[in-house]
Amino acid sequence: MLNNFDKISSDIDLFLENCDSLLILGIGNDIRGDDGLGPYIINQLSILKDYILNNVNLNDINQKINKNELETQDNEFEFFDNVIDINTGNTPLVEGLDSYINELNVDVNESLIERLNKTFLINGGSVPENFTGLIKKIDPSHIILIDASLMKMQAGEINIVNKDNIADISISTHSMSLAYLIKYLQLEKEYNILFIGIEPEIMDLSFELSDNVKESSDMLVKLLFEKILAI
Repeated sequence: MLNNFDKISSDIDLFLENCDSLLILGIGNDIRGDDGLGPYIINQLSILKDYILNNVNLNDINQKINKNELETQDNEFEFFDNVIDINTGNTPLVEGLDSYINELNVDVNESLIERLNKTFLINGGSVPENFTGLIKKIDPSHIILIDASLMKMQAGEINIVNKDNIADISISTHSMSLAYLIKYLQLEKEYNILFIGIEPEIMDLSFELSDNVKESSDMLVKLLFEKILAI
C-alpha cells in the first residue's frame, strides 16, 4: 500500500509552488465509516495548527476534546467552529499527537506564523457546496480538496487528480459532484485546485475509519502539515 507516496509528495510540491494562501477542504460524512476521512484529516491538521499557533499543552487539548470544548482560533470566520468534530472516534493520530509534534522540531517564527495564518481548514461535511461563499470570501491562491473516492484501487490507496480530470472520479456520497463544485467556484476566478482521493473500504454506519484508511489518512496528515510548514 502507498507505494506511490514519493510521487504524491512530489505532486503536492509542484502544486504548491508560488502558493500565497492555502485552503484545504475535507469532504465526507463522518458517521459513514471511511467516508469520514476528509473531516478526520481536517480535524488532525486543525489540532496541529492550533498547537503551534497557540502553544497549547497537549494534555489540555485532550481534556478539551473529552469535554467537547475544543474551538478553533480562526475567529474571523465563524464557520470554522465546525472544524473539530468531537463525535467521531478518530482522534488523535496513531500513538499520540505529542510524539509527532516532538518529531517535527518546529522553529516557531514570524514567517511560520504568517504561513499558518494563511492556511485555512474547512470541514465541508457531506454538503461542501454550503461553503463556496466562505471559500470565495477567503479567496485563497490554492485549494486542496480531500474525499473518499471510489477508484477501483486497494483500500487506503491515495490518488491525486487535477481539476481538469475530476469528472472521471466517483465521489462517495455527496449531493453535488466535485466537478460541478469546482466549476461553480471558478465562475469568477480560476483557482489552483488539486483533489486528493483515498480509496475507502467501509462505507457503512460507523464513527471510525477502517485500519487501512486511517493509516493512509494519518500519513497524509503528516505529509500535508510538513508541506504547510515549508510553503
